[in-house]
Amino acid sequence: MNVLRCTACGRRLTEPVRLLDEMPGFPPADWLPDPGGNRQGPPSVPRGTYVADPLPHGTYTADSLPHGTYVLHPDDVVDIAPHSDVQRLLGCCGPSGHNGINHVCPCGAEVAIVTADCCSRYETRLVRDAVRAEAAP
Repeated sequence: MNVLRCTACGRRLTEPVRLLDEMPGFPPADWLPDPGGNRQGPPSVPRGTYVADPLPHGTYTADSLPHGTYVLHPDDVVDIAPHSDVQRLLGCCGPSGHNGINHVCPCGAEVAIVTADCCSRYETRLVRDAVRAEAAP
């Protein structure tokens, strides 16, 4: 089990999570609102796990985000906040994740791409250059 920390300040950004070998298949979706009235796609990965995705995401190219992201279930991520640039948070029913890094660490470092729109995967992608994985205590 690992925790992922902000490289800028060392703050823990995740619960303990286990690295998967590959991204699971996209789960089926009914696209109906959940009990809280939120409408979002199904999670990309199960709680308690994460995947290292080497590919760029959203508007990023291989040159601007060379080391990809860590894909996590949003409930496993702690202590991040929406970016102050509201253009990065655009989407239909939540952030689409296609407008760049849209969440920051409390220290201000840009660390995550949150996807919580009704027509996309439900996930948090921690930028691999902005975080480090270490063994959970």
